[in-house]
Amino acid sequence: MKSIGFHALSVLLGTSILAQAQPEQVKDTASGHGSMGRGRGQFEVQAVQTGETVPFWMRSMQHGNVPLSGTSIAAIAGYAKDYGTPSGRTDWGYGLQLRGDLGKEVRGTVLEAYAKARLKSFEFKIGRFRQSLGLSDSSLGMGNFSYSGNALPIPMVQIALRDYSLPLFDSLVSFHGTFGQGWMGDTKTKFMNNLQTLDQYMHLKSLYMRVGRPDAKVKGVFGLVHQVFWVNNRKLYGDTAWDLSPLQTYFYIVTAKRYVYKPGLSETTTVGNNLGHFDLGLEITAPNADVKLYRQTFYESVRTLSDGITGISVTHRGPAKGVFHLRKFVLEYLSSMNQGYDASLSPPRYDNYYNHEFLYEGVSYKGKGVGTPFIPLRSTIRSGFPATSPMIIAFNDTRVRAVNAGLEWGMGKVLLRNRFSYSMNYGMYDTQNTFPPSGQFSMSMEAAAPLRKGWQARALFALDAGELLYNTAGGFLSLARSF
Repeated sequence: MKSIGFHALSVLLGTSILAQAQPEQVKDTASGHGSMGRGRGQFEVQAVQTGETVPFWMRSMQHGNVPLSGTSIAAIAGYAKDYGTPSGRTDWGYGLQLRGDLGKEVRGTVLEAYAKARLKSFEFKIGRFRQSLGLSDSSLGMGNFSYSGNALPIPMVQIALRDYSLPLFDSLVSFHGTFGQGWMGDTKTKFMNNLQTLDQYMHLKSLYMRVGRPDAKVKGVFGLVHQVFWVNNRKLYGDTAWDLSPLQTYFYIVTAKRYVYKPGLSETTTVGNNLGHFDLGLEITAPNADVKLYRQTFYESVRTLSDGITGISVTHRGPAKGVFHLRKFVLEYLSSMNQGYDASLSPPRYDNYYNHEFLYEGVSYKGKGVGTPFIPLRSTIRSGFPATSPMIIAFNDTRVRAVNAGLEWGMGKVLLRNRFSYSMNYGMYDTQNTFPPSGQFSMSMEAAAPLRKGWQARALFALDAGELLYNTAGGFLSLARSF
């Protein structure tokens, strides 16, 4: 992969940015989205019913908070303390959220477990915590290309520049960001017919800049994200093919510097599986709404300006009026059809998104894709679709066109949320003659209503119909309480 400016960027800045357009900022979900220094807890019990598979919009973009298939009962409990002092002062916080499922199996999941500390505009965070990197809408969107909130959060140590800080030119230009290191556990690898199980790691950084003062009616945002998955390369390739020390290896990873690691070859490559995206956005403050326009452009080994997510998000601002009232609307379009395909090479070269020639599980964690769920793991689609390798290809449907619409609205005191998505799926370039173009429709309808004494009732129904996923339907009823 070409460095695409990350070598110079990393050396110059040595940090990165939390790529989340405001107000869609990362929140400590166990705390009920902030309790201003006071500890706050949450408890929810769910009665779940699905088919043999969990519908797409019940398992996607849930940060790993996913029910079992079939009939089950789930309990979710969390407690968190957010910052309680004004921004800029030293403070600390923590969060813990657990899920237990009882159905065809008994399962326990740690959804979040983290501690954090703040010093002026900087934050240090350690543990498993929710976040999403990119301008794609985090609540109703189709998920960012790199780190979307689809999988269970990867345990990480992270340094962040909170919000849009470090203002320049009388706050006309400001920045915010993160620099993180994650630990993913064991993964299967293969090099020169040598099968191994090795520890896998993730490096994640991004850089975002906002142009426009905080009170401006129109602000521009430019940013980028860089993500690397790798293992112990000396164990993977052997001593004769890898002579970098661990510190040298990490420098090559952070800076995307190229290295020759195959004996007898002069071709260079980046260390590990590199991918990311460039983002451009506009934030418009209208009289009664906040409007965001954004374009996210994917890259892996080459820049592919035609692949990405284009979207609009409109959030109503101010008190609700009338029985029916719109709160938020999101419309996004995704295309990953190009992939930098170069037919002049033999064999043709292209970026087979989320796959890697040596990492069996690709860009996934605990059985879920780390990026957008619209490029699905092979294990989540119908069996029988072709792949070029039964072992290495974790994602055998990387060429996708998809549209997604999300709507959040109110009916009196009842909050309603709807998602509708349709995709056309074309497999990979290597299987374009054997992978039948397959259409897929998925939708969900959710309602939440307040009850007495702090309780809330919630219901969700989801449906999949099409040729890519197994046709299925499901939903749950739940009671939740904050305290």
